[in-house]
Amino acid sequence: MLRSLSLMALALWAGAVSATPRITSYNAECHACGEKRVQMGSHSFCALSYVHSGGFNSYCAVGGSPKSWFLIAKDPDAGETQACGAVCMDLDDSAGGADPVVAPPSPPPVSRPTPAPVDRPDPAPGGVPDTFGPYQSTFGTLTMQRSGNRVTGTYTHKGGRVEGSLSGNTLTGRWTQTNGEGRMVFRFNPDFSGFTGMWSYGDAAPNQEWNGRR
Repeated sequence: MLRSLSLMALALWAGAVSATPRITSYNAECHACGEKRVQMGSHSFCALSYVHSGGFNSYCAVGGSPKSWFLIAKDPDAGETQACGAVCMDLDDSAGGADPVVAPPSPPPVSRPTPAPVDRPDPAPGGVPDTFGPYQSTFGTLTMQRSGNRVTGTYTHKGGRVEGSLSGNTLTGRWTQTNGEGRMVFRFNPDFSGFTGMWSYGDAAPNQEWNGRR
């Protein structure tokens, strides 16, 4: 789906201009390397053309601006091969620009069957429970406990742990695993039956999905 959306965006863009575009292809492959970055240089527009995913946390991305594009193949678990491809277009009369170009939108999330309901703890006064979960989440079963506004918890993927501060229905904090650590932010439903969240490595702003539901 990601490949189809990227190629569709390029086709629509090319059809909106009158000049004949020039197309250049790029490839990046990461095998147990953490991250492989390929500089693609100056082009009018660039987008992903294919994604061959190796590991659970592996991904591909295209970024930059018309003056400096790049392609990333990332394998944070350092155990699989992540292969990526990108195509870039140039117009014969294009001189490029200085403003960044927004990449095509990400595909909608794939729907998954709703887990069978389980008994839920009664919420504490104010509607906030003392125990969160267990949630069936993007990274396995996640259970958390609250003490005041401090929340700690564990999840089954790679010995994972979370710790953060709860403000209203938003939990902001950090995660740790046997293979790394980083930031995360969860936004719970009003009845705390589930959450939508984002995570990242290190101190980068959270930018990847982490969702859960009881």
